[in-house]
Amino acid sequence: MALIAMGLVAWNMASQRRFAETEMVRTVRAIAVALDQQLLVTTTALESLGMALAEDDDPARLYRIAQGVMTKHPYWSHVTLRDAAGTMVFTTAMPYGAPMPTTNSLAPLLDEVLAADRPQVSNLLRSSLIDSPVAAVGVPVQAKDGKRFVLIAVVTVSKWEKFLQNQELASSWVAGIIDRTGIVIARTRAAEQFVGKPAPGWVREAIQTAPEGRAEGPALEGGALTLAFSRSAVSGWTVAFAAPSSVFETPLRRSLWLAAAVSLGALGVAALLVRRYARRLSRSVAGLARIVEAIQEPGAVLPPLPHTDVAEVASVYDSVRCANVHLREAEERRTTAMRELQHRVKNDLQAILSLIALESGQTSSTETRRILEELQGRVEALRLVHSRLYEASQVGTVELGSYLRELCGNSVALYGRSLAGELALKVSVGAVYVDHNAAVSLGLIANEFVTNSAKHAFPHGAGTITLELDVPAAGPVRLRLADNGIGMPANRTRSSGLQLIAMLAEQIGAAPEWEVNAGTSLRLSFSVQGAGLAG
Repeated sequence: MALIAMGLVAWNMASQRRFAETEMVRTVRAIAVALDQQLLVTTTALESLGMALAEDDDPARLYRIAQGVMTKHPYWSHVTLRDAAGTMVFTTAMPYGAPMPTTNSLAPLLDEVLAADRPQVSNLLRSSLIDSPVAAVGVPVQAKDGKRFVLIAVVTVSKWEKFLQNQELASSWVAGIIDRTGIVIARTRAAEQFVGKPAPGWVREAIQTAPEGRAEGPALEGGALTLAFSRSAVSGWTVAFAAPSSVFETPLRRSLWLAAAVSLGALGVAALLVRRYARRLSRSVAGLARIVEAIQEPGAVLPPLPHTDVAEVASVYDSVRCANVHLREAEERRTTAMRELQHRVKNDLQAILSLIALESGQTSSTETRRILEELQGRVEALRLVHSRLYEASQVGTVELGSYLRELCGNSVALYGRSLAGELALKVSVGAVYVDHNAAVSLGLIANEFVTNSAKHAFPHGAGTITLELDVPAAGPVRLRLADNGIGMPANRTRSSGLQLIAMLAEQIGAAPEWEVNAGTSLRLSFSVQGAGLAG
């Protein structure tokens, strides 16, 4: 919440800054329009003077009229009339008829007015008559006899400084007027220091790229500025309106610090409240933790909950205790039913084995006896599985190593009686738990291997069958069944017993690997999860 609050403050201040910058552009546009109006007033006054010359081409009369007009324009330095050749006819800065100066700093403006035949405004100039920076406004005039003249009003920069001051800007803000060449004409602050000098490079670059917009950069006095500017349509001058970047950034930083301080204070208060409440909960939570540990052990009795005055914790404990009692009772009933079922299945399979043994003893057919013995071995594998399931401490699982040891031992004892010599069993097994289906598949595979080895691997007498079950800490379980007989002939690869082994191996996610070299070897590698790990 503290981060969200500070993020909202930052977003709000950024929005306020964009709004303020937009308002700056609107303000500077309005100032540029006001500047155009001031210039149009000067242009209109000069055009009125020019009409007097068009009616009466007496320069002396026009001189007197110009002196009267200047009384209404206190910021005009003087008015001068020049002909098309640039010769000064008169200037109100000197008595009429006095020798005129030969310097002509207004020549560029004169040429612009005559070429455009409409009023023009100059850049910042240095007047030789008053030795100060000025700006001039010129209008074309045609006398009664058809001669062309240019009537020029020379205006001091104090007029534009006063114009900017009348905009009532904040003391920390600065406004200025820049001519078409990038020279500062007027400035609301430190005018005597910067008027007549080029504006900063980043300002000149900005006002040359667009007639209106915003920019940021260092101020002449130092520090960062956010600048808004708009170009005058009458003069081509640019009105620039700038504010220190700190005006926008300081409130943001202040708000962020305030938000951070309030957030930290709230976190501190919350921490104290949590600590106080945690002390009340600590014993109750510790008791619940012991209860959770007890639940992880099936059938465990839950410990009593320590005394607590938190009603919710006591309610949770009562619910867990009741659920645990019901689950324990249900588990006990399920376990009892499963054990009874496994016991009955084991007894039924034992009865089937007895019937098979009885039929095998009564038949006179060797082939029938062989088939019954194979069937007896397979049923024995199933009987042993259900016997192990009945005896197992964990319902539904079989310890594979001991199960295969007993199964192979019984099979060797059953089939070894038909051999001329003794059939031995060599066993090396680890302990791993698998579920019922995996145990049945692996038991049938072991029975088929022992059966085939006893029938075909030892035609000349005794032999040894090896059972190995490797259970590594990580990785697949490896089962190896081998004999040291004569080896498996090539024509037995498609026998029904081998096909049964391949099918059973596929059920546990394994592929049988046969090796015939001084006997026959079968290897199976399978993951405990794929074979149905139960514990």
